[in-house]
Amino acid sequence: MRAKLLVTSTVLAGVALSGCSSPQGPKAREGAPLESDALSAFYEQKIAWKPCPAQDVPDGTPQGVRFECATVRVPLDYGHPERRTLTLALNRLPAASKTTRAGSLMTNPGGPGGSGLQYVYDFASDYSPAVRARYDIVGMDPRGVGASSPVHCLSDQEQARLAAMDGDASAGALDYAKACGKRSGDLLPFLGTDNVARDLDIIRAALGDEKLTYHGVSYGTLLGQFHAHQFPHRAGRMVLDSIVDPTVWPADTTSEAAAFDTALGVFVQTCLDSPKCPMGTSRSAVTREIDDLLTRSNDEPLKAADGTITGLELSFALNQALFDEGTWQPLQQALGAAFRGDTAALTRLLHPEESSTSGKSSTNDGLAENAAVRCLHLRPEQRTAHAVDEITAEVNKAAPLFGPQFLFARSLCTDWPAPPIPNAGRALTAKGAPEILLVQNSFDAATPVQGARSVEGQLDNARLITNISGGHGFYDKGPCTRKVVDDYLTAGALPARGTVCHDRAEGLPNAAPSRH
Repeated sequence: MRAKLLVTSTVLAGVALSGCSSPQGPKAREGAPLESDALSAFYEQKIAWKPCPAQDVPDGTPQGVRFECATVRVPLDYGHPERRTLTLALNRLPAASKTTRAGSLMTNPGGPGGSGLQYVYDFASDYSPAVRARYDIVGMDPRGVGASSPVHCLSDQEQARLAAMDGDASAGALDYAKACGKRSGDLLPFLGTDNVARDLDIIRAALGDEKLTYHGVSYGTLLGQFHAHQFPHRAGRMVLDSIVDPTVWPADTTSEAAAFDTALGVFVQTCLDSPKCPMGTSRSAVTREIDDLLTRSNDEPLKAADGTITGLELSFALNQALFDEGTWQPLQQALGAAFRGDTAALTRLLHPEESSTSGKSSTNDGLAENAAVRCLHLRPEQRTAHAVDEITAEVNKAAPLFGPQFLFARSLCTDWPAPPIPNAGRALTAKGAPEILLVQNSFDAATPVQGARSVEGQLDNARLITNISGGHGFYDKGPCTRKVVDDYLTAGALPARGTVCHDRAEGLPNAAPSRH
């Protein structure tokens, strides 16, 4: 089950209550101010589930799988809940057994800007039978995303020009922030992770659960940290998969970009460690071939019978491959052929035939939905053109391949027309919450393992389990990773500290890839 990240070509890119007869109600939170009477109506609302529209359910959904959809209301501004409200879209796959059902498993796939609805449609049935028997698998499009009052900044044509980085990228980024303020300025100040965590707690209550049981991936781990920090006594069994460190994301652009360049080395070395690597026989030679291919495709699109490949498309393909080890072998084969002058396989890989695996095609502005959250995690002094200029040389030196993409993503936040959230850049402790399970692949580019170790230390009560693997997303790697998560969600059982899994994509060596 892989994180459904909204990563564009320019953005890589995420409790028991006491003394109350209504345990999920708004006035019983321990260790935090009581909610106002105006919030009571939101906490006391009942969810009316109904079958999801047929056009939204993916083709090929197994027979007998029946998704249900609903909405909940939340305040736009929690400081003034009596004013404007937002309607958030939910879906769920009901628990497979009514007799063993224990409640709901709330999920978030990351991004930020990832559709929780699409995640549940695509992957809810992939949870283990034990988890499926115990929980309804619930997804939400967070405020500002997808079917929940989405942010819009640019037209399709304007997005295409920005993605192609036509002209001065810095000027384009500044224009982007202005466009977002013009088209979605009424929403932007209220799309922070702190408010999404408050939405989660209202949904928890509306679902009828005393505590939030949660599986968050990538940026979803940051959302989970915020909920546990803001509502520690309402947190239940919480699995944070592929950890985002709130003290460095997204401000440490250098480390973020360098992690992808490093992971590309793991991608190359994994090929070299196999019996016959199609890309070559030495790391330095393969790296030179990749650099040469990128240079040539940037100068002029590579031609093949089935189409062309631009440098941007090739760079994006390499970026995306680092999220999923299952794509490594086909890409290694295609790159090896391209090094020898045959780009047909690479063209087919980058331009697969369009398939209709899910219902309606999205008309949302994924870049805006990502930036609208990410930029609120930067302090004012980090959102200036000068701040970007100061780090440009350092980033490009540390990450020659991926640095420009991350710098452009950072520049989109220049003069962002909404203030940062109060906890931007600060550690979250979640003091008083139950022990949180952190799970992490050791060679993950998008969320490096160093961040997971840092978060384990920041949280008051957490346990980190690692898997010796590349790629993004721990749970679906293999039998060990599944057991770690399943045992905790179904029985509250945590593995011993220091437990390490060795699950990798099929066909890849189980030994840790050499990094030199």
